[in-house]
Amino acid sequence: MCNAANHSDACDCGFGGDTGGGGGGRWGSVSNFVLNYSPPAFGWSRDSDGTVASYVNPNARCPVCGCSVFFYRSPYNGRVYFDDLGWPWPKHRCTDNRQEPRRATRTSIVPKSLGDTRWHREGWSPLLSLHVAQEGGRAAVRGDLDETFVDLVLPAGQRIDRETPVLIKRILPRLFRITCLASDPTSTRPVESLAFDRRLLGARDDAIRRAADGDASGLQAVGGYLLWKLEDPAGARPYLEAAAAGGSFEAILDLFVVSLFETARPSDAAAVLPEAELAS
Repeated sequence: MCNAANHSDACDCGFGGDTGGGGGGRWGSVSNFVLNYSPPAFGWSRDSDGTVASYVNPNARCPVCGCSVFFYRSPYNGRVYFDDLGWPWPKHRCTDNRQEPRRATRTSIVPKSLGDTRWHREGWSPLLSLHVAQEGGRAAVRGDLDETFVDLVLPAGQRIDRETPVLIKRILPRLFRITCLASDPTSTRPVESLAFDRRLLGARDDAIRRAADGDASGLQAVGGYLLWKLEDPAGARPYLEAAAAGGSFEAILDLFVVSLFETARPSDAAAVLPEAELAS
């Protein structure tokens, strides 16, 4: 039986040469040999776009060294082992053609805790109860981020796998960075992209990209859109403050307008007083 390391594209073990491509479809042999898991159906059929159901097994073992690993099956039937299911998406060396297989140790076969992961230390959080869709040329993701439900879209043309794990990191209100997996018929690769609230669609992708990079003009454009188009001064303030700190005079003027909005609102105390007391 193939040892799943440094094998050719012609190998029929089911790994698809570099473990990232489409493979030969020998799903039954891979699942029975590699995973303590039974797939819902043998020989899953492909959708009209040529893809199959993808998923993650977080409790897999490397067939070479026995280490605890994450197994990912892509929509194009590629199979990949990861040491860590998140940024920077380290591929398990035993099934990576560019690396030599390693020998298991006592610590390597014990699953890592959340705090041990690099992505957790760098501020990434998993997006739970995830749903991924394609909507009008855009990828859309929605799910639970900590205690909040988010419904986000990606820049036009950005594609991600339908069942990929997604990690997310907040940049500004309604604006995030995400990292996930994207596959095609020959490979599975990690990607990093922006994701933003649907309400920001009218601000244009290029302005949102510049805002995410800290560019003052981009921050002012997004903040101005929130202020003038969506009439959301509270949502605009963080963008405008960052733009003003970057030297945008227009953002300073918009912040003055935001302060007028805030001054014009009734105070919290007045809002709870009975009408009779307000009249007196």
